Order: sequence, then C-alpha cells, then structure tokens
Amino acid sequence: MPTESAATTPAFQELRATLELFSREKLEEGASAVLIKAKVGRQEWTLAEGVLTREGQAAVQPGDRFPVGDQFRTLIAVSVMKLVEEERLGLDDPVTAYLPGSLTAGSPVTIRQLLGDAADVPAADLPAAAAPDADALLSQLVEHLRGAPLGAVLRSDVLTPLNLQSTEFLNAGSAVPDDVIHGYVQLEGETVDVTGTGLPDGIANGGLVSTVEDISVFQAALLRGQLLSPASLIAMKGTVFADYGLGLDHWDDRCTNGFYYGHAGDIPGYGSIAISSADGNRQLSIFMAYPPQPVSSQPSAQALEMTGVAQIALNSGCRFQFR
Repeated sequence: MPTESAATTPAFQELRATLELFSREKLEEGASAVLIKAKVGRQEWTLAEGVLTREGQAAVQPGDRFPVGDQFRTLIAVSVMKLVEEERLGLDDPVTAYLPGSLTAGSPVTIRQLLGDAADVPAADLPAAAAPDADALLSQLVEHLRGAPLGAVLRSDVLTPLNLQSTEFLNAGSAVPDDVIHGYVQLEGETVDVTGTGLPDGIANGGLVSTVEDISVFQAALLRGQLLSPASLIAMKGTVFADYGLGLDHWDDRCTNGFYYGHAGDIPGYGSIAISSADGNRQLSIFMAYPPQPVSSQPSAQALEMTGVAQIALNSGCRFQFR
C-alpha cells in the first residue's frame, strides 16, 4: 500500500525503487511486514506491505505500531540531556552518585559512558545479583531525578511537545494494543509469536511502541534543535572521529560530505532504522517484522542489511538536484 506526494524528482523515484525492491525481497524471504516512510524536502512516500499477524492475515497499515527496540536509546538520551541542561547531573558524574547500589561500590562508570557506545556495563562493575544494561540504568536515573515513571517523563520531554500521539511507553505486563505488528522467531524448529512475551527487550518487559511517521517527526525535531540546546545536540552527535555519539549513531552522507544521524533497533522478531540528514530535510524510517529466525545475542544480519539499504537509498540521488 504505497502512498506518495503528487510530484517527485528522478532522485526520489530512484530512492523509492530501491526501497520497493528491498521490501519485496524481504517479504519473499519470509518477513511478515515492512513499513517505510521516506521524506525529502516536500516529497514524501510511505509503504506498508505484509500482514499485522500471520494468523489473521489482516494487511498492515502505514500507521500501525511496532516496538522501537534500541531506538529507545535516542529518546532516553533526550531526557538525560534535559537534566544536564538543568544542571541536575553532569555527564562525567559516576552513576553511583545518583543510583547507589546499582553498580559495584566505587564503580567509575559515568553517565557519558552509559549514553555512549558501551552497549553493556563492564561485568566487573555489576552487582552480583543483577545485570542491568545501559538503557535500564538510564531509565532508573531519569525516574529517580524526575520523581516520576519513565512513561510520564517521556511524554513531558518528547511526546507531548511534538504531538506524537501514536508513540506510547508500555509498562511491564501491559496488554499489547491491537495495532502493534506481531513479531516471530524460531524456537526449537517452531515459529513462535513473541509479541508481548518475556524475551529480551520484549514488550512484556516494558517498552516503547511507535510508528514510522512519529519516529520521523521525532528525528527531524531533534536535529533541528526543537528539543535540546545546540550544545546538547552537538554532544549527542559526537565527534567526527567517534563511532557513536550519545544516543545517536551516524553514517556518511555522500550528498553533503557530512553525516546522517539516527539509530537502529534490533530485538527478537523485529528490526528498524531511522536515519536523517543533519538538517532533518532528508529522512528515512524502515521497520520490518523479521523472517522467523533463532534468537541470538548477536546483531541480526537483517538489521545490518536494513541499515546498509537505508544509507544506499538516501545516497542514491546525490547526482540529482533534490527540491
């Protein structure tokens, strides 16, 4: 179910063709749903193909929701950076200054490290009885300093200011909304629906669901300075030579010799990528309900391919003049 703006340039048509081919190939490989939102200037295009559930066979719609996975890191980073702007915390402060007992006594792990490229806290710094990851610690930090549940903080910091009505933080044990696309994995040779289960980063453990439209609006607003101060946004982007910033990843933008910014999300059953030019003018958001595959702690090959295709698609029109 593709939709697009009335007039498109040859560059945008090439971008669209690249993504249509990608969607078709993924569905043939066993993906149950693919959603895509592309925007270049005034040109927009949305694609929704596949089914909401394998059992019901109802066609997916452009506004259907999905777990954002690791894209959550960018939203929680905004809430942390707001606290930094208010001088409620410092990026180089140790985590234990705010969350005593969350890490081993005297742990040197800082807020900056949690927001950065360290996907996991060093094992030596973890308490014996628990193994919290960086996002869990950042969520606890924000809740502690704000004195409010994480969902309420995200609404105040991001969702309400940008009118992101389709984005919602689901608490652990929440019923899965009817418009959430189902994800599937392979367990002992059987295809299993993992929507709302207790698998790592699953909705049952609490998590953020959103749409390709809302994610695109959020990324554009962030990069255009609508959510944070210029200094905070610069910090989130990271240095030119860094592999990763603070809650934002980056990739080469061949159209400007600069960078695209965004984040990928990769969890059992699902993958997504949001990528935007530095000015938010060229954007691409892709979601896929993966072909069922065994659960692994390693990044999915599908996620890596999706990230590569997103860069190729946005770079494909550099020889043309966008309008």
